[in-house]
Amino acid sequence: MILNKKKEELSFTSVLLLGINGIIGSGIFLLPGSLYQQAGIYSLVAILFAGVSTLLIALNYAVMSSKIDEDGGAWIYANTAFGPDVGFQVGWFTWFLGVITISTEIAAFLTTLKGIFPAVAQRSLYIIIATVIIGILAIINLFGPGATKFIDNISSTLKISMLLVFVIGGLILFVKHPVALPNTVKTSTGGTVDAFTTSFYMFTGFSFLPIAAKEMRNAEKNLPRALITVILGVTAIYLLTQFITMFLLGSGLVNEKLPVAIAFEHVVGAVGKMIVLGGMLVSTLGVAIAVSFDSPVELASLSTEKDLLPAAFGKTNRFQAPILSVIVTAGLAIALVASGSYLFLVNLIVFSSFIQYIATILALLKLRKDPDLPKGMHLIGGDLVPLLALLIIVVLFVRFTFVTYVIGVAFAIIGGLIYLVHKRAMP
Repeated sequence: MILNKKKEELSFTSVLLLGINGIIGSGIFLLPGSLYQQAGIYSLVAILFAGVSTLLIALNYAVMSSKIDEDGGAWIYANTAFGPDVGFQVGWFTWFLGVITISTEIAAFLTTLKGIFPAVAQRSLYIIIATVIIGILAIINLFGPGATKFIDNISSTLKISMLLVFVIGGLILFVKHPVALPNTVKTSTGGTVDAFTTSFYMFTGFSFLPIAAKEMRNAEKNLPRALITVILGVTAIYLLTQFITMFLLGSGLVNEKLPVAIAFEHVVGAVGKMIVLGGMLVSTLGVAIAVSFDSPVELASLSTEKDLLPAAFGKTNRFQAPILSVIVTAGLAIALVASGSYLFLVNLIVFSSFIQYIATILALLKLRKDPDLPKGMHLIGGDLVPLLALLIIVVLFVRFTFVTYVIGVAFAIIGGLIYLVHKRAMP
């Protein structure tokens, strides 16, 4: 869900494709059952609200990227607005988000693999395979990450193609044999809010888009239009996928771990299930590869760009790979994938994403009228959009489990201690 930086001028169509590909990840293939279990047919409402809320947040990123012409996103914005202490913590959580994403995509890969080889469900084998895969990714990053773009392109094509075939095939079946959607799940306001929070995971890849899209033609005019088109387009794909899985699987969707693959079996037969499972394996692994390349670079940049971490984190080998950052990233990713389920990791991703969103929105509120910065993109409504986006995030931020808060606080403390030791050691 993290794309390499683009320096060439991008067309409007290129930005649309870049955005759709960057946002769509493993969530839509694995989460429809969990969303239905949480909110029943109201899972469609949760996805819709998550899409609209994401658009509000993305507009904040768009304004900030038009005012601050530095790569790095949220942590650069926080550093500019609130200084290096806050900037470091946001950057620290940005790297943590990348590490969790690696772990989550590997967990998604192994969950998919269980559909082909049930023996993977054994915990020891699950952890061994995860460790081997992440270890191989680290080696690739240390000795030649050039293959990552090729693999990422293949995985991107597969996941979008599968979803389009699934949606079109499912809609054809629904038109021929329309039935009422199942409403057998007892729902509550709390369950729908939980589904709303879970749905955010499926949109977390958006934050790169306003930064990459600065390179598009006539960015000030076209960027808001591109953001709206991309997020509404992705929301439509997610809504249709959720709708069709409910239509095809009925109440059985509640207990289904591989909902899209099983539902695809209803569309094109048994071969369809295997095609989707194979495509999901390539897709999730492709995302993990791309993020495993970008995340160590994020960590190293805290050292090399703003001197917020010891120089060792930015030291590179002859292949220009930050050695310590690669090793630390891989080690933490292994620990995370071994410690929790896919849904647990999804919650950690949303939590870490919210840290970035809050920092970006607060930075915008502080810097929107700063005379020392470019005027940037005009945001209709003034402070209304950032304040509304901030309110939504704060409401959802209290819905996480106690364990999630403990991990977040512990990670912030560890990062803070490393930062303070480094700061005191500086001349």
